[in-house]
Amino acid sequence: MFSYFILLLIISALSDDCAAKTRWECEPQSVSAFSTNESLMKFDLRTQRVGRTDFFFSGTAFWNIDLDESVMIELELYRSTTGAESDYKLTPMSIPRQTFIEYIDTYYKDMVIKNLGECSDLPRYEDKYVPPWPKKTFTLTRCSVNGVGMPEVLLAGFYKIKANVSHPAVIQHVEAIIKVTTKMF
Repeated sequence: MFSYFILLLIISALSDDCAAKTRWECEPQSVSAFSTNESLMKFDLRTQRVGRTDFFFSGTAFWNIDLDESVMIELELYRSTTGAESDYKLTPMSIPRQTFIEYIDTYYKDMVIKNLGECSDLPRYEDKYVPPWPKKTFTLTRCSVNGVGMPEVLLAGFYKIKANVSHPAVIQHVEAIIKVTTKMF
């Protein structure tokens, strides 16, 4: 019996080292945002370099609309090997247009919070979205993407992320460019 316990411990230790981990890291290059009505929604984001090697996203996201079925979100992900504007091609990893509530219960919970939850005051939901979504200014401080909930492998290159949050009274557009490099270890 004891030998089975030892075998189980060895297998669990080995499988932990084999767990799916990202084989890439990213460096923010730029971020910009535009709102058609800044009194309802305004994202003020910037890239920030700390030291010689650490790059982050920081800023604020002002939200002043009721979250209902009329609030939609979509995200397009483009990739370029060179970073030249004419070289970007749409990838299949985009998020189709959907209600923001659907987005909260899937991508937001599984990727956004797992990557930005520790560096921001964004709302967290254990299971499903529970109204209301707070009307406030959210703060992001030195956020980086750790890859949790994202593909294990990404091709090296430049990625342009275009996100649109739309409501009948406002459209918020955010565009970020990151440089992805392959991790060797």
